[in-house]
Amino acid sequence: MQAALSARLDGEPTGIDDDVLDAHLSTCLECRAFYEEAARFNRSLAFGDATERENAPDLSEAILAGVEPMWRQQAATRAWNLALARVIMVLLGIGWAAWAIVLLIQSGSQAADALGNVDTMHERLLSEAAATRCALAFGLFFAAWQPRITGGLLPLFGALWTFSFGLGAKELIFGELSGSSALQLGLLFLSVLCLLWSWLSHKGWAIVSQGIRSLTASPHS
Repeated sequence: MQAALSARLDGEPTGIDDDVLDAHLSTCLECRAFYEEAARFNRSLAFGDATERENAPDLSEAILAGVEPMWRQQAATRAWNLALARVIMVLLGIGWAAWAIVLLIQSGSQAADALGNVDTMHERLLSEAAATRCALAFGLFFAAWQPRITGGLLPLFGALWTFSFGLGAKELIFGELSGSSALQLGLLFLSVLCLLWSWLSHKGWAIVSQGIRSLTASPHS
């Protein structure tokens, strides 16, 4: 009978009808004392668990206090790097635009001086070179205004520098590289570095870290 009473306190099936248990408790002093003592013990356990839960330390504030300064420092570093990269992109864009203007002036002056003997092929090459430099300048200006597009411009500038360097490698090895070609390679290289710097400062490190984690992750067996 006491086992049935204990199961009743625990919310488990007793195997005996509740009316029978109540009738037995009303007549048996020993079982009634056992039932009351067991009920007090259960209440003390429940109160103790609730007290422990209330007194449990809240570590969320301590964790946030330790992480927040580090997060703020990283955010400030990224913002500073991005701002500096944007300034340099503007300066490089001005350099490309100035070079394009110089080429256009040279093209016009040669056409005026040559009178009837205009080298149309040379003039066309100068115009195309000026158009290319204007496009590069516009791309850098737009990337400085909207850093989120640097990821799309990087392959273009990177491929342009790679092929330009590859085609001019022979001239570079034999010391026959012209000043304009060297200037173009230098500006392209600085543009690629600046775009890469801006991309990493904006969101590139998160993408790189995610890619590294995905490559080094072990598949579940």
